[in-house]
Amino acid sequence: LTELLKLSLMLTELLKLSLILTELLKLSLILTELLKLSLMLTELLKLSLILTELLKLSLMLTELLKLSLILTELDKLSLILTELLKLSLMLTELLRLSLIDTELDKLSLIDTELLRLSLIDTELLKLSLILTELVKLSLILTELLKLSLIDTELLRLSLIDTELLKLSLMLTELDKLSLILTELLKLSLIDTELLKLSLMLTELLRLSLIDTELDKLSLILTELLKLSLMLTELLKLSLMLTELLKLSLIATELL
Repeated sequence: LTELLKLSLMLTELLKLSLILTELLKLSLILTELLKLSLMLTELLKLSLILTELLKLSLMLTELLKLSLILTELDKLSLILTELLKLSLMLTELLRLSLIDTELDKLSLIDTELLRLSLIDTELLKLSLILTELVKLSLILTELLKLSLIDTELLRLSLIDTELLKLSLMLTELDKLSLILTELLKLSLIDTELLKLSLMLTELLRLSLIDTELDKLSLILTELLKLSLMLTELLKLSLMLTELLKLSLIATELL
């Protein structure tokens, strides 16, 4: 009877061990899911590389903006050339007027005509003065127009600068998140080590029937639970990363 009692006790112990083994198998399945999550984190690292490519594209955009500034300067030069052409036309008109003055000198023999011509000359002088004033005013207006164009361009550039500052801040945040991803990869490596430890624990359970070893295993299981909670927090961070990536794509489309 004593032997049977001992055997029954051993059977109960073996049943307990089998239950513990089933729990460990469940934990191994959870660890495989964690490995899948580590693969997803590698995909996120690939996305960070894509973001570096986007930074290169932003540098190319700055070069294009420099070229646009050069084109605006060329437009200003074309306006100056048109003004010079207008001045040349005015000079030709003045030459024609000088020829008319020579004809008037020939007709200066008649006194009455001279008086009339003198009056005409005074009127022409007044008109020439008025024309010079008008030319000065036109030049001033052209300068004002140039200044207004420069002001509009400066406003556009200031808006572009603000957008670029926002993008730089977003990129710094993305760099911080990439560092967090590297930490997550380190944790995934720790998970693989934990899998190895779980296999070792199964061997120890087969070999040992001592309660102290089971207590140690329970402590290890609690640590595994803590790690799983940490991994859930890291998953939340990865979701935040995806949202930030969407915002960066929207910002590039705005550019």
